[in-house]
Amino acid sequence: MDAGLRELTDTVLAWRDSPPLFVRDMFGVKPTEQQASLLSAAGSPGVHAAVKSGHGTGKSTVLAWLVLWGLVCFGDDCKIPCTAPTAHQLSDILWAEVRKWGPRMLEPWKSSLRVTEDKISLDGLPGYAAARTGRKENPEALQGFHARDLLFLIDEASGIDDTIFEVARGSLSTPGARVIMTSNPTRATGFFHRAFHADRDHWRGLTFNGENSPLVSPDYVREMEEEYGRDSDIFRVRVLGEFPAGGDLQFIKTSDVEAAFGRLHPPAVYERAPRVLGVDVAAYGGDRSVIVERQGLRARVLWQAQGADTTVVAGEVAKIMNEGKYQAVFVDETGGYGFGVVSDLRGLGYSPFGVQFAGSSLDRQYKNKRAEIWGLMRHWIADEGGWIDERKYADRLRDDLTGPEYQYDTQGRLQLERKEDMKKRGLASPDFADALALTFALPVAPRAKSRENRMRMGM
Repeated sequence: MDAGLRELTDTVLAWRDSPPLFVRDMFGVKPTEQQASLLSAAGSPGVHAAVKSGHGTGKSTVLAWLVLWGLVCFGDDCKIPCTAPTAHQLSDILWAEVRKWGPRMLEPWKSSLRVTEDKISLDGLPGYAAARTGRKENPEALQGFHARDLLFLIDEASGIDDTIFEVARGSLSTPGARVIMTSNPTRATGFFHRAFHADRDHWRGLTFNGENSPLVSPDYVREMEEEYGRDSDIFRVRVLGEFPAGGDLQFIKTSDVEAAFGRLHPPAVYERAPRVLGVDVAAYGGDRSVIVERQGLRARVLWQAQGADTTVVAGEVAKIMNEGKYQAVFVDETGGYGFGVVSDLRGLGYSPFGVQFAGSSLDRQYKNKRAEIWGLMRHWIADEGGWIDERKYADRLRDDLTGPEYQYDTQGRLQLERKEDMKKRGLASPDFADALALTFALPVAPRAKSRENRMRMGM
């Protein structure tokens, strides 16, 4: 073995034992103390580590570093299953972080890195990282991986159903396998929560407190404290990295949403109910305009598009209304984005209802109109037996419905998480779910009693 190859081998062996050293040498950066604590834990074969974290502390960056560390140091026989509740979390957060750091690697690794939609590897080495969405209908997400060195990376673990962990129990307990779970601690139940409580003897628990992280802006901490209060669950979860004291923050339970997709009502159950359209109008380039139809206990997506201007959206709404009889059309006018749609529809002889999400609610238990219509939608899903008759956009609608969290303001009114805060957590704007929620904006009379209303709407 020549001197150069021996030196390279010795370096990789040193990196195997010290992921923090790998990060400093490979990328020329110094991890924060919190990041270094997780990197050090990952260096121990067979470690089971769980990290509860506030927002913006760099936990996803650490997971990306660990992906690259595993491939470089154990790539001759290594597999790295990466799991998160949604494909968006994997592709737009974790995979994006790997793409960010890949160009900063040293040679020969930088030029040999290959990142595809669901796989990351190094040329010439059999080891790889694989993206597997952890959904209840895909309980085998963490199964079927066999290698000398296994590194399981589970992001936003608090949002993964216990079924996934139960099915994967054998794989996670493979001798020598390293398991790293990270998450904002949004649920006071479940597998991730137990890792810090009932099962804490089997896990190395770490907390990334945003107040102690140099990556978190003091302005963000101050803003969260002023808006929600230090004693609020939102502050506990988003800043301190602590579990909510009052229970889960997820507004609509995943199990209720799954049940709604699994129902099948005969036409007799919903056919005499009013047909209503909800139209969510995209506010930003990456968001989507969505049209949803709801008739009683049945709902489905009729149309969606990214980057469509208000004229196009109005044209699609008019086309749908001309093809069927609808008793009401509710359009999101928040921020003025949907005003053009409402104006165009009125010019065509229709009478849509403009809805301001920040407007006053009819029910004073809610802070604003958006919280109210989401509350009515939750009741429709969880208590009334609503059926979401959707396949094509089922994954996106499911993610949107289960994404937002909630909190109570100083007057005791329920408020839904802002879209801006969702995006800071790596979640997309819940456009599909907002469109469905809009169908609950106002009570609508049954078809037999609404002839006069239909005539006014030009139908």
